[in-house]
Amino acid sequence: MKIAFLSFYSGHLNRGVETYLNQLATRLSPHHQVTVYQSGPKVTSKTFTTHIIPVKISRSSNDLPATHLTKRLFIDHSKRQEFTFFLKVLPYLLKNNYDIIYPLNSGWPIPILRLLTIITQDKLVLAGHSGPGWDDRWNLLFRPDLFICFTSAQLAWARRASLWPNQRLALLPHAVDTRIFSPWGPIRNLKLQRPIIINVAASTTEKRVEQGIRAVARLKQGSFIHLGQGPLDERINNLGYKLLGKSRFLHTLVPHQQIPDYYRSADLFTFCPYDREAFGLVYLEALASNLPVVATNDPIRQEIIGKAGLYVTNPQDVDEYASVLKQALAKKWGSQPRWQAQKFSWDKVIDQYLKLFNQLVSS
Repeated sequence: MKIAFLSFYSGHLNRGVETYLNQLATRLSPHHQVTVYQSGPKVTSKTFTTHIIPVKISRSSNDLPATHLTKRLFIDHSKRQEFTFFLKVLPYLLKNNYDIIYPLNSGWPIPILRLLTIITQDKLVLAGHSGPGWDDRWNLLFRPDLFICFTSAQLAWARRASLWPNQRLALLPHAVDTRIFSPWGPIRNLKLQRPIIINVAASTTEKRVEQGIRAVARLKQGSFIHLGQGPLDERINNLGYKLLGKSRFLHTLVPHQQIPDYYRSADLFTFCPYDREAFGLVYLEALASNLPVVATNDPIRQEIIGKAGLYVTNPQDVDEYASVLKQALAKKWGSQPRWQAQKFSWDKVIDQYLKLFNQLVSS
């Protein structure tokens, strides 16, 4: 079987979606011929074929809301760059006769790919990487051969959102490599006040990094580490150093292979994004490192974290957020976080992908 993944940001960024792709492609490649098309120059694995389609990425300084008209029409700055990349990939898709085409970015490439796969009789696979909302409604509109949902809450939403009664849906959760992310291994010598609360996320409004900083500042002691980058970097730094100072705040960006060291060096993980966040692979990474979690109180987060964390109903309420952090730090968790993460091990999830893709191509 020949499988093509299209991932504009791979090789440039290493967020949840790019990490997911790298892990999935690595585990599919012993069984199938896998090619990843990406715009970034960095090759993360030699187990599958990486085809680099150079497109210069320039970042917009505007952190536009998801409801902005240009985002709704997929003509904002980032979507225009993604479409340029797609047009350069298209000749390779026409030439190589793939069995499955799986783009990880949304927008105008989706209707074009749907038309292409109908003509070629290839299979179009899409997934709910954007979370319940506009982008995934757009993806479902074009009736992919398979739409992957990462949680049962997302699956229920997709059933309601799809216009097609016989739309093929599958529940396949994100997964984590529990050998890489574990409590055992190197730690970082962080000159920060204990306890250390870590956050791994992009520096954008919907990730609510600033609310986490304000909540930690309400505690009598403790530090906040933010691993990530984005358009709000300067604002986050100004707030962090103003409220916490250098002895209680650290913002840095490290290679993905170093992130396990930072998890092991912390006492608690927090990430309270908007409820449209599709999943949050970082939750599994933290849990696998045996870190308890404080997260947004919504069905998706509850399904991922279970009883291995505590929940904030309104992360905008700094007093509530700080109170939940305090409770989580005081509780004795034992190995509960690690046990929860093992439910999402790649060793279990990859067999589901192999079975589903084989069924899809043979149907």
